[in-house]
Amino acid sequence: MLSHAKKKYLFFLYELGSNGNEVRSRDLAACLQVKRPSVSKMLTALREEGLIEKEYYSTIRFTQAGARISNALYTDYLLLNAFFQEKLGVSKENARQDAITGVCSFTDEGLQKLTAHMLGEK
Repeated sequence: MLSHAKKKYLFFLYELGSNGNEVRSRDLAACLQVKRPSVSKMLTALREEGLIEKEYYSTIRFTQAGARISNALYTDYLLLNAFFQEKLGVSKENARQDAITGVCSFTDEGLQKLTAHMLGEK
């Protein structure tokens, strides 16, 4: 199971890289409002887990496993974000923050059951 922090990095890597954009560690540091050494340390951990590929001073790319996980996180985020806004009436900004926190903090089982419930599955 991935930690909250690793999920958050994967989520924002996916979001920053959408539309084919190249993502560099400085982009991620700016987005997360953290220092670049912190990003470097986390990217090393993600690389060691086989979730990303990154050469020194190059852009970050997902491995197949990393792409699969980050895509699932982002899909769950979209579902939670819509649920918070449309069903619960949460403001757009708060719905985004709550959805990101949810997909990164919930256990895999809890998130799976929550999204299944929102989709009307049993």
